[in-house]
This record gives sequence, structure tokens and C-alpha cells, in this order.
Amino acid sequence: MPVNTSTAAIAAYMNSPAPANLGGAFDASRSSDAVVDGARAAVARLVGAEPDEVVFGPSTTNLMFAFTRALSRHWQAGDRIVCTQLDHDSNVSPWVRAALDVGATVEMLPVDPVDGTLDVEPLVEMCRDGRTKWVAISGASNLTGHAPDLARATAIAHEYGARILVDGVARVPHLATNAAELGVDVLSTSPYKWYGPHAGALIVRNGLLASVEPYRVRPADYVGPARWETGTPQIELLAGIAAAAEFMLESSIAEVSASETQLLARLQEGLHDIPGVTVHGPSVTPDRAPTAIFTVSGMAPADVAAALATDHVAVWSGDNYACELVDAMGLRAGGGAVRAGVVRYTTGDDVDRLLTSVATLTRS
Repeated sequence: MPVNTSTAAIAAYMNSPAPANLGGAFDASRSSDAVVDGARAAVARLVGAEPDEVVFGPSTTNLMFAFTRALSRHWQAGDRIVCTQLDHDSNVSPWVRAALDVGATVEMLPVDPVDGTLDVEPLVEMCRDGRTKWVAISGASNLTGHAPDLARATAIAHEYGARILVDGVARVPHLATNAAELGVDVLSTSPYKWYGPHAGALIVRNGLLASVEPYRVRPADYVGPARWETGTPQIELLAGIAAAAEFMLESSIAEVSASETQLLARLQEGLHDIPGVTVHGPSVTPDRAPTAIFTVSGMAPADVAAALATDHVAVWSGDNYACELVDAMGLRAGGGAVRAGVVRYTTGDDVDRLLTSVATLTRS
């Protein structure tokens, strides 16, 4: 199991003579330096970045609040930030809070209220006047799996002088994601989504690491990604992150994505065929992350999730922090939706067990 690979790496570091802080002249410290460097290199290979562009933190949300707060030093009243209704709230609220502090505005790029897909072309009008400083967009919805056209969104933002940050948390485990090829300025990812420890990472590119001053203590006069990592990094977790990234790199992402898409189709088509079940979101396509949401007539999503748990079927319910998307699709009043996802170790039998469990609910 991939989690054992990560766990073994953490245990190996903790049981070695290495656990020591960074930057020392002695062997243990140098060994810890090597762990951090190895983690940056592995994550960089995973997402098409350079090692000195990889910033680690306790969570993606934590990094986003710190990053947007630092960015807002460069904003002023009248500046615009564009967020989207597709996004997890960790790519919305940090921008809203930072903008509020300096009098900038946040405008939302809307989704299609029927299937939750996001057309990026309206970005042209939102960026044309030059007031837009940043576009914050989901790489793939954590709720429906829909992946917007990132190449086009990036081209629009850059054409009108804006920067772009892509929330890759729900994308990187499932779809090919290359920060350099996409040309994005910042990409976020969460290692626990690809079988690593609970932590976060930002890929910060195009000179932003040096040109934006983070909030930090006075002795932390570091260069590169370390200047953004407040305090001592979680070195043992970085050992696990490196192992998880290496695990991900062992397989072709194209082959994994194709397999996951097949299972997603089996899941979504099976749910469609169950009376009383409504599937929300777009149709299954190869460029979609393998997540589906549904509701069961007469049952709150939380009750569906609890019932499936008794059958040892693990799903989530509610808005899953995709607040704007749930509201736009009209699911809030009913308690959101049930979310089921496919990962690398999901099998056809797992999908069938979920479908059987849901069908039993509709007959009761």
C-alpha cells in the first residue's frame, strides 16, 4: 500500500541519527537538509516544477492564507481578484479576507448552475481593464471533478497582466499537471491526496518567491522557498512526502487517469440507473477528476453517508468546502450532496458495492 511507503520513510527518519534542525555544520543537521532537498526535488518532478519553487507548510489552506496576506501588501483600493464558483473555499476565503483588508474587490466567475462546469472565456471581460491582479481557479473540482481549461485561463490572465493561482489539490492525484507547461504562477497541492502525510505545498514560480515579502521572524533571512516556510519545517513529514511523490511517479499518470475514468463511468452510470437517485455534475470525460456527487430522494445526504458507512462504504456528504458550487447548483437547502471518489486502489468490486448499498436505500 502506498501509505506504508510514506509511513516507512517517516519512521526511518525518526529512528535514524538524523532528526535535527536545518542549517547546522554537523552530520545530523546535514542529513535533515538532505531530506528537505529530496522532498522538494520529488514534488517538483511530480508537478513539473523546479525544486527551488516548492514551498511546504502544515496545510494548503494555511499556506493560502499566508500567501494571500503577503500578496495583499501590493494591492490597493480598486484592484480586483477573480475567484470562481467551482473552487474549494481554501481558494476563495483567503483572497476575500486579504482583499477586504486593503479595499480590493473579489469577483466570482460563475459556473453553469445545471452541471457545475466552468467556462473561462468570461475572464476576458473581467481582466481586460487591467484592474485584475490575480485569477484564482480550481484545477479540478473537489466535488464534481470538473477540470476547467487551465491553459486558456492562464493565457487570458497573462495577456491582461494578471497572475494566476491554480488549486491543484483535487487535480494532481488524477490528471497530468505540469506547472511549467501550463505556465501558471502558483500551483497548490496536498500530499495527503496522493497518499502522503497531511501537509500542503505551493509551487511558486515566475519570480514571486523573491518579489513578494512574506510575514516572517527577523532572523529568517533566507532565500528561495525557505523564506516562506515559517519556523522549523515538519522534516519527518517531508520524508513521507518524498516517498509518496516517488510512489506517484512510478506509474504513468495517463494510464492511471484512464483506469480511474473507466471506474468513474461505471460509478456514475450505475447511479443514474438507480430509481430515486439524482447525479449532479457533468458527464464523464477523460479530462475530469474521478469524483461524482449524487442525492437520494427523501434522504438527507448526511443520512445517506451514515447508512453507507454501516456497509463499510466510505463517502462524504455536505458541501465538502465547495461552498459557492453547492449554492450555485441549488443543493444547499437539501444538505448538499453525497460525494464518492475513485483513487488508485479502487476496484470495480468497490464501485459495485457502493451501487448495491445505494440501491438498497432506495428500496427501503
